Amino acid sequence: MKAHRLFRYLPLLAIASVSADTFELKDGTKFEGTIVKEDGSDYIISVQVTKSIKDERRVPKANVVNQTAERKDETEFPEIAKLVPAPDLQTAEVYHAQANKVEAFIKKYPQSPKKGEALKVLAALQKEMDVVNAGGIKFEGKLMSANDRLPKAYALDAGIQAAEMKAAADKGDPVSALRAWTKLETGFQGSTAYRENIPYVVKLMKAQLTAVSSSLASFDARTKKRAEGLAAMSSSDRNMSNSALQEELDEYMARLEKDKAAGHKWPPLDAYVKAPLEETKRNLETEIRRLETTPTANLPKTEEAYDAAWAAVTKTGATQQDVSTALSNARSASLPQPYVDILTKAAPAPAPSN
Repeated sequence: MKAHRLFRYLPLLAIASVSADTFELKDGTKFEGTIVKEDGSDYIISVQVTKSIKDERRVPKANVVNQTAERKDETEFPEIAKLVPAPDLQTAEVYHAQANKVEAFIKKYPQSPKKGEALKVLAALQKEMDVVNAGGIKFEGKLMSANDRLPKAYALDAGIQAAEMKAAADKGDPVSALRAWTKLETGFQGSTAYRENIPYVVKLMKAQLTAVSSSLASFDARTKKRAEGLAAMSSSDRNMSNSALQEELDEYMARLEKDKAAGHKWPPLDAYVKAPLEETKRNLETEIRRLETTPTANLPKTEEAYDAAWAAVTKTGATQQDVSTALSNARSASLPQPYVDILTKAAPAPAPSN
């Protein structure tokens, strides 16, 4: 095959090649490919015509004025570089997997000019992973050890729950967002994060109510259209489709029962199962009315109570009476037991009796 036949493919090859060297010909044309073998005075070059199709081209060696080897470390490094800064609330397991990925890159390309940058990425990941493994977290871009969390543990955990709600909503997962809200309301009703996010969740609920109401309004037409589509199929195709639909329904109903047993207030939704849609609509209407009339001034001041109790039990010279009063006040403000336990652990040990 003559070289000019290759030129017809050059614009395409420049786009389609994924992993190859760059060849420059005498006329200035450049393309990407991989030398398969040398045949006398010619190169046999494998080129990627499309993502799934390769072709071999014969190119005279004399026509090649420059061949630049692909730097795979250069093309792979951007995936390594974007691992930092790590996002908030990343788990130790994710940190570990990312560190392994960086280590594999360094091992694969020990002479790479990018090795120094990769080592910095690895060091940053390992530093944060060590903190998370020891009970710390990264939140709002700040890395906090387990001990750093304690003075503001209640407010911090409430803020994390609110952030998880918003993250789920941003991903287009309103059911998970509403479940996160339920956790925030159940465990942190006396927090600033709860009070400040009431308008946000009301807006979220109204948007979900609109979507669910629309789905219910079109439910009969939708199920009728699907039934008509099935009826128009051949018998064998209809049987296969019905089997597939039944399998999907069984999986959905099993998930529904599992979530119900777990006590989830907001069920997963399926466009062809009416009862959960109706239940969600009722719950949304009730919750919107309740939240819009909630007197936030009457909510417990749990966050303030925790902060005050922490200051009291950790102050220099705190007495057992100071500790007892602080814990009593915290409990009166509806502080959940895990946070009472934090305060109790932080308090000075009782003086030994004589």
